[in-house]
Amino acid sequence: MTCDDRGRPGLQPTPAPTGPLRFQLRLTSDPRLLAVVRSVVSEFAAVWAFDDEACRRITLAVDEALSNIIRHAYKNQCDREIELDCEARSDCVEFTLVDHGEPLDPARFCSQPLDAIAIGGRGTHLIRQIMDEVRYERVAEGNRLCLRKYLPGARSKA
Repeated sequence: MTCDDRGRPGLQPTPAPTGPLRFQLRLTSDPRLLAVVRSVVSEFAAVWAFDDEACRRITLAVDEALSNIIRHAYKNQCDREIELDCEARSDCVEFTLVDHGEPLDPARFCSQPLDAIAIGGRGTHLIRQIMDEVRYERVAEGNRLCLRKYLPGARSKA
């Protein structure tokens, strides 16, 4: 941060991304923490030179994924652990979420028709639309969901 001649703090422009950057969080499945995670994800993407609109979209995708873990994998239990690993590389950011809840039923992933009247069921469509790569796997630790977004011009959508 810098200060102008009036003493008000101002932010320096974000430099171009260099070298990998990693940030890890362990949190409980308490929905009150969603706002905290949204702030972290938005700032992390901004530090890596994504514009405001891209930051909002990336934040929405990670928020939807985390909400789905709380709602579906943990059945709204507020005391279960979730790991969030944020990693920035020269060409992309990747968010990996690991939970120890119910496994995802691949047949139900993106199964809700977008034109359906139901209120829920569109989060996975949003995640796939926003992120360039989405990978889910059942691993020894539980469920792992990786969401990757490339910097503009770094790579076309997979």
